[in-house]
Amino acid sequence: MDLQWQRQTELWLRLMGAGPQPPTSSLTLDRDRDRIFLEQDQGRARLTLARRLPVPQRQSTLLRLLQLLQPEAGGGIPLRAWLAGDALWISAAAPPDSGAEQWRELAQ
Repeated sequence: MDLQWQRQTELWLRLMGAGPQPPTSSLTLDRDRDRIFLEQDQGRARLTLARRLPVPQRQSTLLRLLQLLQPEAGGGIPLRAWLAGDALWISAAAPPDSGAEQWRELAQ
């Protein structure tokens, strides 16, 4: 893990209103109903959000979300959504030159 990644993750945690965490290449935040994962992936930040949903809501919520996943939804960054286990997941890989501010935008 390089110093730039460490500094950007520290800033991201502050921007997200989270407490400090030990430096690592992957972080997890619990926010209300969501769990947010930030991972270093080949020089890029990958943000993934998981939200637990009751069984009757999973399929319909995924279909609605897929209809909303236009390029504008992620600021031009492709978003992927899927169901796994008891949760709906959505993920995006930030551009290589992005920083904590853009990661925060994706996490919102």
